[in-house]
Amino acid sequence: MTIPRVVLFYGLAGLIPFFAAPVGTLLAPDFRWQFNEALLWWSAIILSFLGGARWGAAVQAEVPSPRLIGLAMLPSIAGWLILVLVPANMRVIQFSALATALLLHLLWDLAARALPGWYGRLRMVLTAGAMTALAWQAFLQG
Repeated sequence: MTIPRVVLFYGLAGLIPFFAAPVGTLLAPDFRWQFNEALLWWSAIILSFLGGARWGAAVQAEVPSPRLIGLAMLPSIAGWLILVLVPANMRVIQFSALATALLLHLLWDLAARALPGWYGRLRMVLTAGAMTALAWQAFLQG
């Protein structure tokens, strides 16, 4: 089964803010702090979005699984904690932690049986893009 075009289009469009940060940092290095913040917050937002997608899938069951509902909340909490608890002078750790959270979510999505067959392929492409942008921005920290 192929990835629906509309889903692929908007998924790929969601990578634009990820790559805007490292490209912006290269073009306007004086604004690196702002690009860092934008990328960190976008990453946390996307983590929350992914958790919401899994929450939405879980609540469609006749009797939603408390375990799945609880797990679906973790990406939002993880993103928030990374932003709140990791100091701004540890940017590379923040980028790495968010990339790791995205990777863990991908692994969870790949193991899911209740999601459409194309969803795992979509998530691999989008997670690879997001992790690439996070790694690139971390590299630009110097």
